Amino acid sequence: MAHDTRGLLLAVSAELSDIASGVQTAGDLMGEVMSHLPPQQRLSYMARVQAFDVLVQRLEALSGLSSALGRDQEMDTALAALPLAEMAERLQEAAHRGKTPTSAPAPDTPDAGVLQLFD
Repeated sequence: MAHDTRGLLLAVSAELSDIASGVQTAGDLMGEVMSHLPPQQRLSYMARVQAFDVLVQRLEALSGLSSALGRDQEMDTALAALPLAEMAERLQEAAHRGKTPTSAPAPDTPDAGVLQLFD
């Protein structure tokens, strides 16, 4: 049975984009509700309402990543294009977990881990 990975990634991208729109709408609604609060109460809720913006940014970033991968963009290029640096770093680590760099010295090499500035 063949799987359409590209189609799935593009569908996931669309779903994430729809979810981001819904979260944005909820955040906008919370902003409207907050506008009716007295200023001293408004400040106490501001940080929590701003969390909606962070969620939207994360969802949009994942949507963009899924879309790029679904269009056969190279994984490292798609990850590097993520607008959120911390997310990009976490996903880079996850994508490369278990891979060993080919240029790294073998662990039993005497110079492994030793930095030499001058010979």
